[in-house]
Amino acid sequence: MKIREKELNNIINDKKSGSLDILLRLKKHLMKVCSDEAYMKYVIEVSENKLNHFPAVQNFLKDLKKVFKNFNQKELKKYLKKSVDEQENSIQNLFERNKKLLMKNRVITTISFSKTLLEIFKLLYKENPELKVFITESRPNNEGKLLAKKLIKEEVNSHLIVDAMMNYAVQKSDCIIIGADQILKNGNIVNKTGSYPLALCAKANKKPFYVIATKDKITNKNKYFPTEYSSDEIWEYKNSKLQITNYYFEEIPKNLITKILI
Repeated sequence: MKIREKELNNIINDKKSGSLDILLRLKKHLMKVCSDEAYMKYVIEVSENKLNHFPAVQNFLKDLKKVFKNFNQKELKKYLKKSVDEQENSIQNLFERNKKLLMKNRVITTISFSKTLLEIFKLLYKENPELKVFITESRPNNEGKLLAKKLIKEEVNSHLIVDAMMNYAVQKSDCIIIGADQILKNGNIVNKTGSYPLALCAKANKKPFYVIATKDKITNKNKYFPTEYSSDEIWEYKNSKLQITNYYFEEIPKNLITKILI
């Protein structure tokens, strides 16, 4: 397998990173291969199929195809460079728009791994070195551990807990902040499984529950249909009387959300 195909496989089969992290890596991969029309077409087709549950990725690919239609290497590279720059600047702009609200919170609970949240917490820590983040491990792929490792590298105080301990963390937090894989047209959001019970814990403890996401997470869909993943990720044990369900994402109703920060 060529290096570029290996890199692409790592991107489209990534089960731990958030959609914006995957999207940014996909854009940078396309920038490196934009001289190869046939391969770019292949990347677009594979990404549309494998990453069809990420609106941000699909919206980007839809726009990219319009530019790709009249293949011009110079224009493609210019378009991709602009798109990368805009995405990398979008988090800073998102933070600045919501800085006043975010600065009110010293202890925060979150779930899973989100590139957006990672960057927001890094910016928040620069303003408030007392910041502490509770992170649920986020079974079955333990993306919470990934977020904890990255926050620790930035010297952010991090507290990793098992998913079942989320109420313990909520009680000790000023607020709950999660990312979003999708913002539905009806006002509900889609995020890593465990976000719904986290929202319920927030309501029970009268703590604000915020969703922070860039505008490219907004979709025209009114309903989310979850995809089932391998049961082996939970337990490899097999028995005719045993059923195992493994959904990565779930829908959180808008009435449990204090505010969507975009």
